[in-house]
Amino acid sequence: MIDVFCDSSPNGYKVLIMLEEIDIKYRLVSVDLGTDPAAIPGFLDISPDGKIPAIVDHDTRSGGEFVPLFESGAIMLYLAELSGQFLPENTVSRIEVLKWLFWQVSNLGPTLGQLVHFRGDPESPSKTLDYFFSRAKRLYQFLNRELEHRDYIAHEYSIADMAIYPWIAIHENQGLNIRDFPNLMRWYFNMEDREAVERAYDLKI
Repeated sequence: MIDVFCDSSPNGYKVLIMLEEIDIKYRLVSVDLGTDPAAIPGFLDISPDGKIPAIVDHDTRSGGEFVPLFESGAIMLYLAELSGQFLPENTVSRIEVLKWLFWQVSNLGPTLGQLVHFRGDPESPSKTLDYFFSRAKRLYQFLNRELEHRDYIAHEYSIADMAIYPWIAIHENQGLNIRDFPNLMRWYFNMEDREAVERAYDLKI
């Protein structure tokens, strides 16, 4: 059994998509980060920084010790290795997936997250909004270009696609029109149609 501490944010959904894809039994613990994280029993023991997502694997496959994890990229990598799915064994293919996963964690997520934050603040300076919007548009253009001759981010469906999709799913909140990026749009709708993605977004968080 895996306990999953998350909310309805892109970083939360990426882990839920993965769990639905690998069909591992888990228990969802909804976290409202608008409250004091210390008020959530056991949460800070798992995620000392008070951030989501975080998981605890109680399975004895870990040698009898429970495995606590925070940081979404680390969780995705752990679940891929645990299940033996969505992360190739071939070194070249594996590196291709990991570079896209790390790109999402270090680049796409922070940029789009900042854009959504400043767009939601009526006092945000226009210069700041323009900066993050232009950076976000460049990232969309980059993805669109890379997807021109491939169906998935790292050629085969992987944890990289699961990590990227939830951030593109909120494109309207970013002020970007997915139809301006046809290759990305094709990939986006293919992802949206996956049963595991639908199940993850149907969860009540």
